[in-house]
Amino acid sequence: MLVLTPVAVEVVSAITSASNLPDASGVRIAAVETSPGTANLSAELVDCPFDGDQVLAQKGARVYLDQTAARFLEDKVLTAELDVNGSPRFMLFEPETDVPN
Repeated sequence: MLVLTPVAVEVVSAITSASNLPDASGVRIAAVETSPGTANLSAELVDCPFDGDQVLAQKGARVYLDQTAARFLEDKVLTAELDVNGSPRFMLFEPETDVPN
């Protein structure tokens, strides 16, 4: 299962709480295109999970994964940062690599 770093939890919580969306809002990650061993993923702020989404909830942060993204990300770690304009940037790592907090 995808693991969220503490920073990813903070960023997801910040962007969902700053929105005018309902309490069930979260960041949804979906596979746009896939090929063997790779997937192009998109992330968007949504008001609730879609049917069949895997739901990750941690300290108020909610991340929804479509079925393809969930399979691709099952052994990954998600972290995030805010750029100078306050826009989120999400990054994926393999668990054995040095993940920034």
